[in-house]
Amino acid sequence: MHRADEMVVMDLRYDVSLLVGSGELPKHYLKYMEDIGRKILRSLNRVLSRLELDDELLKKAVYHLVGRGKLVRGILSYILGVSLGGDESKVLLVSTTAELYHTASLIHDDIIDDSSFRRGVPTVHRQYGLNRAIIAGDLLIVYPNYLLSSLGGDVVRIFAEAGINLCDGEALELNYLGRVDEVDLDLYNKIVYKKTASLFEKILEAVGHVSNRGDLIPILRSLGRYLGMAFQYRDDVLDFIGDPNVMGKPSGMDVGKPNLIMVLMNTYGMGVDEALEYSYGLVSRYVAKSQAILNDIPIGSFHKEILHLLIDKLGERPG
Repeated sequence: MHRADEMVVMDLRYDVSLLVGSGELPKHYLKYMEDIGRKILRSLNRVLSRLELDDELLKKAVYHLVGRGKLVRGILSYILGVSLGGDESKVLLVSTTAELYHTASLIHDDIIDDSSFRRGVPTVHRQYGLNRAIIAGDLLIVYPNYLLSSLGGDVVRIFAEAGINLCDGEALELNYLGRVDEVDLDLYNKIVYKKTASLFEKILEAVGHVSNRGDLIPILRSLGRYLGMAFQYRDDVLDFIGDPNVMGKPSGMDVGKPNLIMVLMNTYGMGVDEALEYSYGLVSRYVAKSQAILNDIPIGSFHKEILHLLIDKLGERPG
């Protein structure tokens, strides 16, 4: 363990409005999601505090972005896992490592894009230097594998498959920087699946595995895939019209790389309004697919209602 003066302190407060916005929702739902968010933050802090690192800047770089976002992957997977009867400690470990994996991908993505801000703070490579950012991202991939090994090799394999897809999607996207007019929707959807939706898919597959519900893994994977596609489409829209103060990063960062709006405008000749409307339609379509699958998952009404609510929020038009 670290000496007290070496510890990096994580903010353990969770603002549920990051996840569900500022609209009126039942207070008991909000409290439940807020409690889960805090539980995941405490778990993140606990597992990171076990890391024995001699380099102080590396510790700070590792902690820099962890727990600052919506925790959408962690909260969704936790609710599903618990509602399926999974052991709470195992489900929480999957949710925790999902957030660590995602943070690793953000660190590396920001390096590739040379982004300056993420989640309202300077990016890791801007704050701690390129070399330490690369190492911090690597550590946040390796360490979750170590943590997940306690759940068995199958869970490690599931997350590794997501990592392979993510790397392939990133590389595929790099081929079309500045060449968006060569990307059609089929190719763009392949990139989105590999970069974003595959992690959602694999997280929910892992939840099914640790919950001993192998019979549900095919539909859990489909739910994760559709949620991931809708999530990325909405993020593409937000990149054009979102408030940077809400998003925590400057808007317009994806100009020049395959982004849904840019693909629709450059490859299909749509105007901005037409492209946005088409994108809203895609988000709605995948949200509807997700809702239909959720209806077929045998969980209690309380958890199902909350999950429907979260998916509905994903389909809301921003602004």
